[in-house]
Amino acid sequence: MSLETARKVLEIEAATIRDLVGRLDARFARAVELVYGCQGRVVVTGMGKSGIIGQKISATLSSTGTPSFFLHPAEAIHGDLGRLVAGDVVVALSYSGETEELLRLLDSLKRMAIPLITLTGNPASVLAQTSDVVIDVSIREEACPLGLAPTASTTAMLAMGDALAMALLEKRGFKEEDYAALHPGGGLGVKLRRVENVMHAGDQMPSVAPGAIIPDVIYEMSKKGLGVAAVVETDGRLAGFISDGDLRRFF
Repeated sequence: MSLETARKVLEIEAATIRDLVGRLDARFARAVELVYGCQGRVVVTGMGKSGIIGQKISATLSSTGTPSFFLHPAEAIHGDLGRLVAGDVVVALSYSGETEELLRLLDSLKRMAIPLITLTGNPASVLAQTSDVVIDVSIREEACPLGLAPTASTTAMLAMGDALAMALLEKRGFKEEDYAALHPGGGLGVKLRRVENVMHAGDQMPSVAPGAIIPDVIYEMSKKGLGVAAVVETDGRLAGFISDGDLRRFF
C-alpha cells in the first residue's frame, strides 16, 4: 500500500510539471524581462509552505546571478517593509491568491511603484488582479491522499521558479566561472575551483639556490609548508626525496 501511494504521489507531481510546459507564454516572458531589468533586488515572499518554496527560489536566483532575498510577509507588515527600496521587484507565491498577509502588502508596493509578479493557482484572485504579471501554477489535484497538504501545488511553484531562474541565467550569459565565484564552498566549489585560485606563486614558493645543502632545503620547505627535493648520491643514484620537511627513502 505504501509503495502504491508513493508511486501515485510521484505520478501526480510529474504530471503537474508537464502541465506547466504549455503555460509558458508571453506572461512568463514578461516576468523574465521585469526581473532582468530590475535595478534593485528580487524580493520573494510567501506564507507557509509557499514561503518555504519562495526561500528556495530566492536562493537559486541569488546563486545564479540575480540578487535576491526572502521577505516574510508577516514580518514585512511589522517593520520589514523597510527592506524594500525603489528598483526592487517582488515575486509573491500564493496558491489561493487570497493570503491575507500578502494582500496587506499591496498598498505599500503600489505606493513604492514596485512591480509585482505573482505565482498562483487562482488567476482570478485579488492578488492576481493587482499584479503586473501573473503566472498560472494551478494543478488538477494535490498529491496528498486527503487532498489537503500542499504537495503538487508547491512542486508546481518550485518548478516554475526554477524555470524563471534558469531563463534569467541564460539571458545574463551567466557562466561556470560566475557560478564558481558565488559558490566557493562545498563539493561544487571544489569541482569549479580554478588552478589560479589554489596555486602558490612568488614568495609563497619554496626555493633555494643550486648547490644548497640539505638542512637549508629542509628549512625552506618547512618555512613555506610545501615542496619536494630529490636526494642524489655522488654517483648520481637517487637515494630518496624530501617532502614538506619529512625525509622518505626508497630504492
